[in-house]
Amino acid sequence: MMKIASFLLGLMLISPPAGAVSDVGDLYGDQIAFDVLRKGDVVGEHVTTFQKKGEEVIVNSRMNIDIMALFFPLYAFEYRSKEIWKDDQLTALDVRVLDGSDKTAFTAKRENELLDVTAPDKPYQVAGQVFTTNHWNSAVVNDRRVLNTLTGNINIVTVEKKGRESVDVVGGVVEATRYDYTGDLKDTSVWYDDQGRWVSLRFKARDGSMIDYRCRTCLEKVN
Repeated sequence: MMKIASFLLGLMLISPPAGAVSDVGDLYGDQIAFDVLRKGDVVGEHVTTFQKKGEEVIVNSRMNIDIMALFFPLYAFEYRSKEIWKDDQLTALDVRVLDGSDKTAFTAKRENELLDVTAPDKPYQVAGQVFTTNHWNSAVVNDRRVLNTLTGNINIVTVEKKGRESVDVVGGVVEATRYDYTGDLKDTSVWYDDQGRWVSLRFKARDGSMIDYRCRTCLEKVN
């Protein structure tokens, strides 16, 4: 019994609280929005919106990066995804990515326990629950596989809790817990507050620079 109790306590310490997907509006309201920073400069934004429609929760994410030099565009990145969740299961996904001149698009649809993914490399099926790399659902830190929404592939990961940190957001500071990804996803860190709200993200861009997210809406839901 002591071993079981210790194991359950360990799980509680590893991850922030995660409610049902249907309760996501209680965490974020209608949306969560971030400035996207590179080398301290704002180069874009990431906005995720939430809509409840009957028994479904529709999550739309969009992210834009535009890097300029002397008023001339050097690089542009556009990301769009639409997730449909029902009964805490991902039931459909549609992704469109424009990375410079490279385009990626794929979809996924659930049939009973199988999620059919039309990945760019080749179609495949994945059984059971799977979380995307859109990060808004803090329950992802307990999983060991994620659906990478930039590539369409399943990534095997380890998510390591690093401890509490003070995270700068627009208008102030939020106390949050940092988690680092290793495995198929590297150089990626994500922060969640004590309620399980996503408050920041850091990852390495294709050119080797670090991209940081600064939340614009976090203080609206903290208190």
